[in-house]
Amino acid sequence: MKLIVAIVQDEDAGRLVSALMDKGFGVTKLATTGGFLRAGNTTLLIGVDDAKLQGTLDIIEKVCKSRK
Repeated sequence: MKLIVAIVQDEDAGRLVSALMDKGFGVTKLATTGGFLRAGNTTLLIGVDDAKLQGTLDIIEKVCKSRK
């Protein structure tokens, strides 16, 4: 069992939580603020079995976008 702590931008959080829950993953969502620009972020706590780790990371990479 692994615990993923994913800190994502607020713009991506809703879509990511929906995508993870559609695949059957349990997600705990925490609203957080911090970083250089004090931008709003969301911290997600995701517990996954070892066998599903890479699939979970793939979903996160697919849904979340890099912004400037």
